[in-house]
Amino acid sequence: MIEQGRISNTQAAMLAITSLTIIGHLILLTVVFFYSRQDSWIAAIVGTCLGLIGIIAIAKLSQCFPGLTLIEILFQHFSWPGKIIGILYLLYFYLMVVLATRLYVEAYKKVMIETPTWAFVTVILLLTSFIVYLGLETLGRVNQIMLPILIIFGITLVFLTMNENKDYSNLLPILGNGIIPVAKGSLSIMGWFGEFAIMGMILPYVQRPKKLVKTGIFAGVITLIIFMGPITGPIAIFGPVEAAKMVFPTFSEVRYIRAGEVINRFDSIAILFWTVGSMIRISLFFYGLSLGIGQALRLPSYRPLVIPLAWLIGVGSIIFAKNYAEFNEFMFESYVPINLLMGSAIPIFLILIAWIFLRNRKRQSV
Repeated sequence: MIEQGRISNTQAAMLAITSLTIIGHLILLTVVFFYSRQDSWIAAIVGTCLGLIGIIAIAKLSQCFPGLTLIEILFQHFSWPGKIIGILYLLYFYLMVVLATRLYVEAYKKVMIETPTWAFVTVILLLTSFIVYLGLETLGRVNQIMLPILIIFGITLVFLTMNENKDYSNLLPILGNGIIPVAKGSLSIMGWFGEFAIMGMILPYVQRPKKLVKTGIFAGVITLIIFMGPITGPIAIFGPVEAAKMVFPTFSEVRYIRAGEVINRFDSIAILFWTVGSMIRISLFFYGLSLGIGQALRLPSYRPLVIPLAWLIGVGSIIFAKNYAEFNEFMFESYVPINLLMGSAIPIFLILIAWIFLRNRKRQSV
């Protein structure tokens, strides 16, 4: 077994929460606001319920093949079609880590305009390469320390914005534009939860595999709760139309905060949130990619792959998009369909095949 480390179910859930929350705050809000406007919070609830289907499928698949990662399951138990799907998942992990790295760059370039892209990429990949090289336990413990701190900061910011010019009547009328906009926003949220597929590389190493489904559902529900503040706050302050036009709605909301006459620059907290969240998200997909390639090639360790993969991720993140407009275009046109396929459709198909296979094997043994 390439990975010898173990993490608790809570640490696994916290990794999923951090990874999902950071991209939700930074970019997904814009997509959901664009489609669902004032009903975005409804889309979030419906989309989470739909997203739990893919999460449960991933958890059940891991329980059907205990001790094996998603890549090992596909390569060892699904013949040549499984190998093809496994390669697709490795490409998907690469795409997601490139996307996360570029998202980190785009977020920072909003406040450090003159700094070149390669400088941001180099810094974050040096940091995440070190974490990935140290292994899963280090990644889980770093996130276990940082996530509660980020949540405390987030709750503080929510209370500080309570007295701002929030007008929650902007969330009305409910379903004022019909069901179709809510359905489109819900699919975006469902696609967002499709990123839980990366947990197929983590779940075999949790300490209590019998509770994987509860762990997945817990992660999904907590992510939704954390998401409800950012999805209602910008609309309450700026209105649904203006919020849908913003590049980073939560950042605009945070810059709106004033605490007396002295403390009025809370955007540094938002940048701290971006940095830590992006670091965990990039590390998680980077780790899954390294481990998956190592297992596919039957290597004794994934660690020799870390530096070459870091270089490939760096190059990919730089050429991924010429500017933020191209990056945003990918999020609107490709991100959701890809995640619906890799995070929901394929896992559901695999678990159905696995159940049929295991049931037939039991009958034959009887």
